[in-house]
Amino acid sequence: MKLLSFVLAFLIWIVIMSLSDPVTTRQIDGITLETRHKDDFNNLEENANLSIDILTKGTVSIKVSGSRSELEGLTASDFVAYADFNDFVGINAIPINVEARSENTRKNVNIDWQSMTVMQVKLVKSKEKLINVIVEPVNVPDDKYALTKSVSSNLLQVTGPEEVVDKISKLGGYVDISKLGINTWQQVTLKPYDKDGNEMDVASLELAQTSVLVEVEMLPTKDVEVIIDTDETEVVNGFGIYKIELAPQIVRIAASEGMIRNVNTIHIPLVPDEPLLKQIKPYTKDFDINKFLKEGVYLKSENNIVSVSVTVEPITEKEIVFDLTELNVLNMPEGFVLHQGEEEGTTITMVISGLKPDIDAITSASDLRPSVDLKEVTKAGKHTLPIKLNIADRNLGDITTESKAELTIAEQ
Repeated sequence: MKLLSFVLAFLIWIVIMSLSDPVTTRQIDGITLETRHKDDFNNLEENANLSIDILTKGTVSIKVSGSRSELEGLTASDFVAYADFNDFVGINAIPINVEARSENTRKNVNIDWQSMTVMQVKLVKSKEKLINVIVEPVNVPDDKYALTKSVSSNLLQVTGPEEVVDKISKLGGYVDISKLGINTWQQVTLKPYDKDGNEMDVASLELAQTSVLVEVEMLPTKDVEVIIDTDETEVVNGFGIYKIELAPQIVRIAASEGMIRNVNTIHIPLVPDEPLLKQIKPYTKDFDINKFLKEGVYLKSENNIVSVSVTVEPITEKEIVFDLTELNVLNMPEGFVLHQGEEEGTTITMVISGLKPDIDAITSASDLRPSVDLKEVTKAGKHTLPIKLNIADRNLGDITTESKAELTIAEQ
């Protein structure tokens, strides 16, 4: 009876386990395909001038079976797929093996299927080349600039199939600023890129080193105005610069604490190949801001191009007749008054000059607020005084006059 009870209990346990933890299957994708003993193969004397071009790309998928509890939580990282070059026998194909990384998984999980069973390879002419190392910062705060101070290697040797090596433009990497903390050094993994910036497969390549040590300095940033200097801009006689438009007008720069406080503007001289003349379309030119930055100043803005548009207009003249009462008399000496008899008249004729659009916008003397200054007058009589214009806040451009007003100053 005891023996029968034990057998019955065991059978019941088997049934319960099969119901609660049944045997099942599932597919796992994305297992990285590795190579083993490739260096041993490359070091063979007969392979001295040859490289292995690995034609099989991508990752491996597998189907596994086992109890549900064993399969739950398994991912691609729990398995390894590899091709061992000790198995290469010159038929351009190497078997791909897939196995679980842990001993327990190997015992309890079966691999029933794999998407790739062989790695296709080809022996080709080998080439060595020194490639530039370019490291770029990522995750940089808006108020900081990441300056790469030093890289442990600026050039690295790459060996591989000649056709593949010739396509490499750079060995690139990214230093994550958000992970720097107080340490200014970071180990950066390198990957090959072609001239179009596309990442290249490294399976067929041998890099002298796969990472570099990078030191980064964080600099403060500041927004500054871009100014177009026209001191050296030649314009055809009889014309003048009417309007200058540029975009962007404000850029963000970076520099050391001691330098950045002294940089408030970026000046770009406008020196055209020929004197400017009025055209149907404005004169346009693009400037690379980096060429006008002082040493030690860096551009934080992503766009390094300033687009400038210059409009040229003819210089013209215009007569403005206005009443004497519209003339603002400044600094009248104490004890004197302005006397205007019938013989002097009550109007003043003033000739103004400037760019045509600005001149056309002037309709009366009130737009110019003409004035004369009597601070040099010390005695009564007739005085001829230059007329001054007060248009600094009127946005009227550079309007000038050489006209003078003849006034009679009398004692009170």
